[in-house]
Amino acid sequence: MKYKYIFLLSALMLLGSCSDWLDVNPVTEVRESKLYSSEEGYKEALNGVYILLGQKELYGKTVTMYIPEMIAHTWAVPTESKDPTGYYLTKFDYSNSNVEAAIDDMWSKYYTAIAQVNDILFNIQKSKVNFTNGNKDLISGECYGLRAFLHLDILRLFGPIPDNAVGSSKCIPYVTDFTTDVAKLQSATYDDVIKGIESDLNKSENLLATADPAVKAVSYLDAPSSSSSMGISDFWQYYRQLRFNYFAALATKARFYYWIGQKDKAVEYAKKVVLATDKSNNRAFTLCDEAYYTAHPNANFNMKMEHIFGLYNSSFDSDVYTPYYAKANHIFTQDPQYLDVCYESSLYPDDIRYKDNRCWAEISDVGSVSTSIHFFKYDYNGSYYGMATVPCIRLSEMYFILIEDESVADMMSYFKIWRLARGLDSSIDNTMTTTSAVLSRMEKEWRKEFMGEGQMFFFYKKHSYTSFSWPTSVSIPLNSYVIPIPKSQTSFE
Repeated sequence: MKYKYIFLLSALMLLGSCSDWLDVNPVTEVRESKLYSSEEGYKEALNGVYILLGQKELYGKTVTMYIPEMIAHTWAVPTESKDPTGYYLTKFDYSNSNVEAAIDDMWSKYYTAIAQVNDILFNIQKSKVNFTNGNKDLISGECYGLRAFLHLDILRLFGPIPDNAVGSSKCIPYVTDFTTDVAKLQSATYDDVIKGIESDLNKSENLLATADPAVKAVSYLDAPSSSSSMGISDFWQYYRQLRFNYFAALATKARFYYWIGQKDKAVEYAKKVVLATDKSNNRAFTLCDEAYYTAHPNANFNMKMEHIFGLYNSSFDSDVYTPYYAKANHIFTQDPQYLDVCYESSLYPDDIRYKDNRCWAEISDVGSVSTSIHFFKYDYNGSYYGMATVPCIRLSEMYFILIEDESVADMMSYFKIWRLARGLDSSIDNTMTTTSAVLSRMEKEWRKEFMGEGQMFFFYKKHSYTSFSWPTSVSIPLNSYVIPIPKSQTSFE
């Protein structure tokens, strides 16, 4: 338990030490020269990137729980007075001034983070610093992976539906140089964006395959090992799941190839994650199941054990959880009758995500005597393990990719493993006989599995759904899947 306190304290300290680094204004040459004069400076710079990514403006809320989830109707539609941005997102009205401002801010924060990654890469390539224990490759590998990961998410949000993509058409900027003016970025063609993501993921995979402590001892994924024989500093031993690790590179490749429709490669990389083992031949990642919650009754419900890559938000409780999930008249909620339909509660009462009021329950509102339906995936449940951590890629996504992209015959073994872990009975197996039947089933499973994580929107977009069937029937214009690039950007195209 002491390691949890150490990590939380370290994160808070880093927020102070990296405050200058997180400014949107460019660092001066003097500050940059000092920052990159030592290995510690590079560590501070990279920590600054992770802190920025974990804040509410990016993965701490906006690009996981808010914009894509509002569009996908995961939450009950808020009233215009309660949350005008969310209200108009559910109407697919991207021209509304509140929505435009939210999209512009998201875009800007994405490319600010990418600019900081590029600044690290530019400096480390010419650095004369004497890095220890292969840390130059480790830092570089994380940065290349982050650059690809972030551009892929921007592509999934702002780019075309994959099946409609035209290789020579302008898409999004793929930025590999440090720039201080996000508005003046130039969009690349779709083909060039795809090539850039693949190239950076290849570099990340190759560097992290030998430099990542998670490869040398998988236990480093979750907590520090008691062994110091590897000679790796504490900076790199702690919580590799909260950094872009080797397995995150493999998983992002699986997500990337799944997105662009290269099924064989998607399956290849998803299997590399699902089947990954440590030196004792134990699985690097395992699915969360009822046995886990029985053994750990106070475990948090974000399934941290499945996180291949996640991000930490030290201000999560005050910035996100209390205002959006816990207080009276909160925004992230849903009608209980729709939740029963979503989780198919009458058919599968043992679903570990819905039974025993695990992820949804009617309770008293914070600061009120009233009660309402609250979402508990991100609630503190008595354990610091996974607290304030938002998953960016989870093991279940790798299973879902295998189920969708493998042949109907070959995917069944993976489906059964995943289905049993979630407490679903074998009656589902009989429905998985055709490609269309698989897709119909997976629509339901994506919805249950990734509530509050922003992934349902991408499922709908990937498969060009023309309507949502849950919580109510809604027709979707296909252009609603392409979030418009901010006007501040397009004026420079």
